[in-house]
Amino acid sequence: MPVDAALESMLPYIDVADLQELPLALLGRFPEKMTKDIINKIGANEDLFKNAPKEVKRRIWLSNPSKFRRDIVPIVKAYSSDPDIIRLAKEMSIEHPAKVITQRRSHPSIKQLLEVVGGKIELYDYIGSHLRSLFIQTNEAIYCTLRFDLLMAMHEADLGSITKVDPCHELVWNLDACNRTLSMDDRRVENIRKFFDRVNRDDPVHGDIAMILNDPFTSNMIASRLLVLLNEATQSGRVAHSDSTLVWTATMLHLGSHARKIVQQQRFRIPKVEASVLEKFMTTMTNCILDDTLGMLKQDMDENVEYEEVKFTEENLAALDDSEVARKLLCHYILDKLSSLDIHALTRTLPTILASLQRNSPYDYLSPTVDTLHVCYQSFFHSFLGMLLRQTQLSRFLQLRKWQNIIMNEFLLPAAAIDSSVHEQTIEFLLEAFRLVASSGRAGSLGDVFLGLGRWIETLFVNRPVASISEEKNSELREMYAKIVAEAAMLSGGRYKMKPEDIPNVLAYVQSVWERQESKMDTSA
Repeated sequence: MPVDAALESMLPYIDVADLQELPLALLGRFPEKMTKDIINKIGANEDLFKNAPKEVKRRIWLSNPSKFRRDIVPIVKAYSSDPDIIRLAKEMSIEHPAKVITQRRSHPSIKQLLEVVGGKIELYDYIGSHLRSLFIQTNEAIYCTLRFDLLMAMHEADLGSITKVDPCHELVWNLDACNRTLSMDDRRVENIRKFFDRVNRDDPVHGDIAMILNDPFTSNMIASRLLVLLNEATQSGRVAHSDSTLVWTATMLHLGSHARKIVQQQRFRIPKVEASVLEKFMTTMTNCILDDTLGMLKQDMDENVEYEEVKFTEENLAALDDSEVARKLLCHYILDKLSSLDIHALTRTLPTILASLQRNSPYDYLSPTVDTLHVCYQSFFHSFLGMLLRQTQLSRFLQLRKWQNIIMNEFLLPAAAIDSSVHEQTIEFLLEAFRLVASSGRAGSLGDVFLGLGRWIETLFVNRPVASISEEKNSELREMYAKIVAEAAMLSGGRYKMKPEDIPNVLAYVQSVWERQESKMDTSA
């Protein structure tokens, strides 16, 4: 029987659940046979639509973009709200980049979107448009990550109907290779520069390019490369703003940080990095690098090496207020120094982060549109504290009073009093550090610092930024405080139990948690 005749005989029964399988299967094989009436009929019946083959769904989505957007909303949201994806996006210093990329690309949302698109460039473009809209509304870079990952997923699935049309494919492919090694070799840089040479000055593709460069994994890779180049320029005696490769790398980072503005205002030009950053701020950073070298000489030599301490100026702080290039460069510098256990460099630079945070507080983390500065610093503290939990860094922190003073007393405690996110992350750090040491069975002198844990906890609580802590977040924090007090009393035979006189306010704060727990136990009994 001819297809048209078969469809004509079957379609009257497409609404009948027991009889719809055959007509839907036939339409799946011949979607071009779907008339406007059939498209509207299936599209209007959700149960029928859910049972339809993907080919039929794509035909309906192509005819009804608003329905398509509604249908992909939960898929995109599942990616953007995934705690693991959010956590990975905060990592400024990734130890295993290939593993992280695999984890992102294997996310169910990526697989679902691949299946939804099925090689249809129109549907792919609809998704891109939706991601741009969400990015404009929220300024959340995770939509840039999804834009990046979706295109690379198309590449890995060998969907040439997409990759040959998307003008950003070559850029993303080269950047993905850089992200996997956390480096930008000369060949990749040359490929990327040639890509930019082919893009016209006012081409709208600059909006997509900027979003791709704003992907946190990519921007942090570029920032780490920028730090390497600044180190090389300093050691070679070159001035930062005269180094063309360094300036180009900074421009890529700068372009990404302007992604929302470019897409929102439809001004498709590559913005120049401010002179206050390329000249003034990077000069200070260059002096820091030179100071590090002299500081190491001073440590290695018996005789004193005289040198002038580097200080960040008011102009430098203003650059941190306004420039993501300056912020990310400083953050990566500090993480590099923590990695190399350079407490001298940390002593000089951590107060600058604190001063910058103070200048831009308070901040509401529940704001529907996120602030780039606070996102950067939130990621920095996440990465800094994560690195501090590594065995070598944690041992140094626990063993040396100078480390405790510089990092906890003079940096984390004051920062936690300013910013609610830092406050929460510091509590989490102390809890995790205590667990690592107390449960290791090898605490010894390493654990002695926790004999004073109560004083740190009380200071954190008393000085917490109450005005910027929501009711929901306050409940979560109460649970965390209760947990650390309880675990300190239980682990290692109660050796680190906090003295009531050290934590009077904390005890009053967590009392309701314990009363609720006791009530549940009584009820269950």
